[in-house]
Amino acid sequence: MNKSLMWIAWRLLISRKTLFGGSAPLSLLGLVLGVAALVASMAVMSGFESTLKHAMADVSGHAQVVKRSRFPDDYKELEERIKKAEPTLVGSSRFVFIEAVLAHQGKISGILIQGVDTQEVGKVLNFKSRVMSGTADLSSSSESEVPLALMGKGLAAKMDLKVGDRFRVVVPVADAVDPSKFQRRVGEFQLQGILDLGKYDWNERFILSDLAATQKLADIGDRYSGLLLRFEDVDYARQAAFNLSHVLGSPYWVRDWRDSNENLFEAVSVERPGIFFVVLIITLVAAFNVSSTLLVNVVRRYKDIAILKTVGLSRKDIIKIFAFQGLFMGGIGLFFGFILGFILCLLFNFAQSRLGLVAGEVYRLDSIDVNIRFVDSIAIVIATLLICFIATLAPARRGGRLNPVEGLRNE
Repeated sequence: MNKSLMWIAWRLLISRKTLFGGSAPLSLLGLVLGVAALVASMAVMSGFESTLKHAMADVSGHAQVVKRSRFPDDYKELEERIKKAEPTLVGSSRFVFIEAVLAHQGKISGILIQGVDTQEVGKVLNFKSRVMSGTADLSSSSESEVPLALMGKGLAAKMDLKVGDRFRVVVPVADAVDPSKFQRRVGEFQLQGILDLGKYDWNERFILSDLAATQKLADIGDRYSGLLLRFEDVDYARQAAFNLSHVLGSPYWVRDWRDSNENLFEAVSVERPGIFFVVLIITLVAAFNVSSTLLVNVVRRYKDIAILKTVGLSRKDIIKIFAFQGLFMGGIGLFFGFILGFILCLLFNFAQSRLGLVAGEVYRLDSIDVNIRFVDSIAIVIATLLICFIATLAPARRGGRLNPVEGLRNE
């Protein structure tokens, strides 16, 4: 029975009097624009979170175990303790951070050098997918050669450096006799690759090099800052970091990829539902237009409704017919709205690559990879259909209350 009612509803909807006449096209256009705005806004918000998450995981690992003490220890023993506590560990690599100044052709810039174990870093970090020019291979570095280095694209552009160029960095080292004084140590590196690290501040001041070369430059012997960790699932990193902080205890500080940008991730999680409901107002207004269109359609269809009731359709059947019409219009709006929303996402990608829509100084990202999540799509579909269904109840109930004799008399 419901299939027959759906067929009647569809036939009445696509007639010239309904879908292609009066205010119906404008109502449908408003619905399409509302859905498209929802798709595009949710894709940008989800893309911001996804882009930042992958940048953090690729460059700083899923988690970091940072030593609170500067005294050297057996890192192999530390790795074994971590593996025993977290069997999902995929790989680990020692790292060291030092702050320095880069000087090249009369230009200077404050930088952060991250030294990593080149034999293990490939299991933990993902620089290969971020190479813009050159390569991400640092394994050929040795004490007898000029150490190789990778650099963020912003820093390379600012210092006018290209792959193969050599540059010098200056590191302040505390005096062994008087800690209040500093000695200047100068090191030379050769640029092996230029990377898009995903975050604006990293692109502007981040350099990656071999661990031994960085330790030698900073004159710290075999000491290191901690371990970079990678697990089977990036979303499990927070739970893993929490577990490791209890197992390793106070000598170590464990943080996951989210910790260093907690404020940004929290802002996204708070703003996403807010933006969803604000933009949903567009769909809500469009649904009221659909309701008014169907209400006019009820008045125009007095004779048809009277005939349908005369041949045996009940009041509930008439209500179902007009409810189906509202859902059909919602479905059409969703279909074309998702297509338009996808086009808007493509235009956003094009515009941000050509016009620089995303200010890295403000949003910490140079670009956003828009991401249409399945969960967001389901929420848009449910919200739109629910609003359209509720909006059709008033005209549907009016059509159901029509007296067949009155309908035929008016005709």
